[in-house]
Amino acid sequence: MAHSQTSEVSQRFQVLLAFRNRNFRWFWLNGATQAMAQGMQFLILGWLVLDISSSSYQLGLVIFAFGLPSMFFALLGGIISDRYDRIKLLISTRFCVSVLIFSLAVLRIFDLLEIWHVYTIVFLLGVIQGLNGPARMAVVPDLVDRDGISNAIALHSMVHQTGQIMGPAVAGGIIELAGIGPTLLVNGGLYLSGIVFLLLIRGLPSRSVAEKATVLEDFRAGLRCIRTTPVLYTVIGMTLAFAFFAVSYRQVMPAFTKEVLEIGAGETGFLLLAAGLGSLFGNLILASLGDFRHKARLLMASVMLLSVVLTLFAWSPWYWASWAILLFVGATSFGFFTPLSNTLIQLNVPSELRGRVLSVLQIAPALHYLGALPLAMAADIVSWPVAITGGAAGSLIVALWLGAWRPVLRHLDS
Repeated sequence: MAHSQTSEVSQRFQVLLAFRNRNFRWFWLNGATQAMAQGMQFLILGWLVLDISSSSYQLGLVIFAFGLPSMFFALLGGIISDRYDRIKLLISTRFCVSVLIFSLAVLRIFDLLEIWHVYTIVFLLGVIQGLNGPARMAVVPDLVDRDGISNAIALHSMVHQTGQIMGPAVAGGIIELAGIGPTLLVNGGLYLSGIVFLLLIRGLPSRSVAEKATVLEDFRAGLRCIRTTPVLYTVIGMTLAFAFFAVSYRQVMPAFTKEVLEIGAGETGFLLLAAGLGSLFGNLILASLGDFRHKARLLMASVMLLSVVLTLFAWSPWYWASWAILLFVGATSFGFFTPLSNTLIQLNVPSELRGRVLSVLQIAPALHYLGALPLAMAADIVSWPVAITGGAAGSLIVALWLGAWRPVLRHLDS
């Protein structure tokens, strides 16, 4: 009886399993500050661009200017993260981001900001994001044991979604109270403060690195690993389609809410809070499941449900109905799909190739931003509801082709 009670308590608290590792706790705290900053960043940039240009197309183009270099430099970032110290890479890139955000704030506060400044700084932010992303994802398994990888990824994703909950709401409130310039100062300060926690991480395991390999050879090794591992190219393909078609709506939310729901920055931030809350709940459920068996089956279910609820959101004319629907959008997208796809890849790739393989997966966040431009253009031509519905349908078609019609994921669950 005592043994069964102990097992029950242990099962109940396995949601916090990865926190047993000191280094992971510091990394998680760094992730909390970074997630808050990222949650604020694109709401601030969205209102900044709309304030300067009053154009949804310009907003889509600015987001595109972030996504394009992020996509290309992610491939280089994966090679760098396999060759060099991942923590030092994270520290240097976070510092550069904070400097760029502070520069944007100073230009805005002193009324010197023009649209070309925004394009330039956003482009540089995209470059740094590309270099940073693969290292941030690849370092997680270095912090925990193999049995704790799934839990660590879910907890890392959970803190990211917490930032998506708080960041937009905080940014919207500060914008309405103090303006965009002071909000950018807070944003840059958050990026800078997270570096302290990275400096406290110690004693990571050494990694074997192939000697005398060129950058091109390293890149080919990563692609070869993906090509010869069916689960990798299946999950990565689904994730890239999901990113481009389904979740790019988040990057142009200020334009959508302004034109369709006719609300301001504060209410838009509160609307994005719903998606973040849903993501958080999904991550908590996923973390509590531990190393469960049917990951691929849940992955497919989440992307199918997402296409339905995202379509409902696109056509909802009522603010509170949209808020409630976004809870389910957040749970199915960043609550289940994103950490599940990450986990399946991390479990099926060797450590020495992890950064390069994850650099290809890191194209997905870049596609969030690249997808914003065609989405905004489609909305200008037809309407926002039709454009977002088309994106949800595109993601579903690719998922059914790769995940249901082909047998790879079915065999993975068998």
